[in-house]
Amino acid sequence: MNYNISEKYNCVVIELKGKIMGGPDAEVFRTELQKLIDDDKKKVIIDLENVKFMNSSGLGILIGGLTTMRKAGGDIKLCNADKRISSLLMVSQLNTVFDHHLSLDSAVKAYEAS
Repeated sequence: MNYNISEKYNCVVIELKGKIMGGPDAEVFRTELQKLIDDDKKKVIIDLENVKFMNSSGLGILIGGLTTMRKAGGDIKLCNADKRISSLLMVSQLNTVFDHHLSLDSAVKAYEAS
């Protein structure tokens, strides 16, 4: 799993790339989220546009991240999931847990509205 972190419109955008399959990536992701929490940056958007594959362990990374952020008073929104990833979220019923948007702009606007 590769990723880029940037700040846009008072949100932190984490662009995930490649295959999201758990393992050591889970600890790296958790550490990055903890750094954001320590810096009081709790509005996170995960951009899934460049994710080519995600398995159940990858979903576990997202769930763990969401739990971490919500315990700290923050949130994670997802955006740009392709049909396969959207289907995976639907089958696992995580589409009812995550706030998912079709575009980055839509996810940013959802934070602005709250």
